[in-house]
Amino acid sequence: MRTFLRITSIIGRNEQICAQMEPMPFQSPGEIVEALGQRVKARRLAANVSQSALADKAGISRRALVQLESGQGSTLHTLVSVFKALGLDHQLNQLAPSPLVSPMAMLKAKRSRSRAR
Repeated sequence: MRTFLRITSIIGRNEQICAQMEPMPFQSPGEIVEALGQRVKARRLAANVSQSALADKAGISRRALVQLESGQGSTLHTLVSVFKALGLDHQLNQLAPSPLVSPMAMLKAKRSRSRAR
């Protein structure tokens, strides 16, 4: 019973987190890449950093940063490097968070009987 309550609590927390997320209309991968590039550019401008300075700090070419910010496509390495250079590397975990509930743990959890004896 204790395991069931713990799993129920974890599932409840996941539902709360999902409810707090911004509603995201259907977007194509290209639209998502473009929006992400715009957000990176906005963060760079908010930090008052030039493209050349950020590219140097990230260890990438200025051209790679221009492509990322314009949504023309980029590598994962470039994205991670820019996030780290902007001090946003902690937000990378939000792209693909670790599951809080293991499906195997749920299968292995003993189910309590609900019928009366």
